[in-house]
Amino acid sequence: LLLTPFLLVRVRMARTASPWPMISIEEATNTALSFVSPLPPQKMPLGQLQGRVLTEDVVSRETLPAVPTSIVDGYAVDSSDGPGEYPVIATPSRAGGAAASPMSKGSVCYVTTGGPVPEGADAVVMVEDTEKLGDGRVRINKAAQPRGMIREVGSDIEVGE
Repeated sequence: LLLTPFLLVRVRMARTASPWPMISIEEATNTALSFVSPLPPQKMPLGQLQGRVLTEDVVSRETLPAVPTSIVDGYAVDSSDGPGEYPVIATPSRAGGAAASPMSKGSVCYVTTGGPVPEGADAVVMVEDTEKLGDGRVRINKAAQPRGMIREVGSDIEVGE
């Protein structure tokens, strides 16, 4: 019996059999895949790759960063100098630019986030932990840990990764 809002109908369900045999999902998948083949690889501009699949691994040809860089805006220091007042070398080290001139012990260099750490420095002190004194000097208020606040060479990616 089939009940509907308006009428009661007697329905006879006939047993029917499919003319096609039942097959497994694996067999059905293999049958479908036997009718298709992969498309040949294509070289395309990066902006047109959405929705596509790579045909080979993408690997780095460069180590990144290629030089030690600062994780923060601050002052590159020799961590063994400790807190105190220091002269700031004239050329700052900025992200995307060349490293500043090498530093001598007892001096510091302003460095931006991503800027190369100058030779002679082994740490960076965050700008929040410093105080500009004027006349090209700065007070470092917090001791730096060796290699502190520095992204090391290859820390993002190595050649071949």
